Amino acid sequence: MASRKRRFRPSTTNWSDYLRRFHRDRPGITERLLDNAVTPGIGNPYEWLVMACESDPGKVVDLGCGSAPIRPLLVEPETYVGVDVSRSELSIAQAEGRGPFLEADVMALPLSDMSVDIVVSSMSVMLFDPIDSALAEIARVLRPGGRFVSIRPVTFPVDITDVRVGLELFLGLRSMPALPQWLGRSRFARIQAAAGLRVIDDQALRFSHPLYSAEDARLIVDSLYLPTVPVSRREAAVRRLTRLAGPGRDVPVSIRRTVSIKV
Repeated sequence: MASRKRRFRPSTTNWSDYLRRFHRDRPGITERLLDNAVTPGIGNPYEWLVMACESDPGKVVDLGCGSAPIRPLLVEPETYVGVDVSRSELSIAQAEGRGPFLEADVMALPLSDMSVDIVVSSMSVMLFDPIDSALAEIARVLRPGGRFVSIRPVTFPVDITDVRVGLELFLGLRSMPALPQWLGRSRFARIQAAAGLRVIDDQALRFSHPLYSAEDARLIVDSLYLPTVPVSRREAAVRRLTRLAGPGRDVPVSIRRTVSIKV
């Protein structure tokens, strides 16, 4: 009976250690995935994020910047600073000349109060834990009326044609991709409001990543957070997606963009 109880205990993933290893071993993988995930009239998710920034962005802080794919898209910011805890990710950004950078934690930003015009966060806000403390720190460094723009992965929207891809991925992994936390629309808005940030725009889009080859299949699987999935199951998922690969095939990458201002 004791072993049966253990089977149903929730995961005890140490997310801090897992994320450190993941981005040490696969630096730049999120950029490689999202660069090629597009939707008509928008481009990729990074371009969509920048569309929500002001045309004269002023002083910009890029939290969880990773390889800093946002930097080349910003039009003449007054200043730019990328912030991340992963040296491996920052080394790629540095090699691309996308600095300057700070190796720092979002929970204790080495920035003055009300010193920033825009804070952006691409595919990292769901990793901030505790999220309320992170948002309070973001609000602290933003000037009144300053803007916080983030993108994060979500489950929807998808098309009916995506069902086969999702099924093959699940049958291979025998699990769902995981995140430290899922930030639903209303919950995220409530936590931001408590920090002094008011949501002014929130929407989700489906982007399409090509599934033309085995290389595409591997990139898609390798980009997922799978802390409890063994290598054998990840390889099974790659094989299943590869069997679907071909001209015109794609995989959905659903993204939610939230734009808030400091009140």
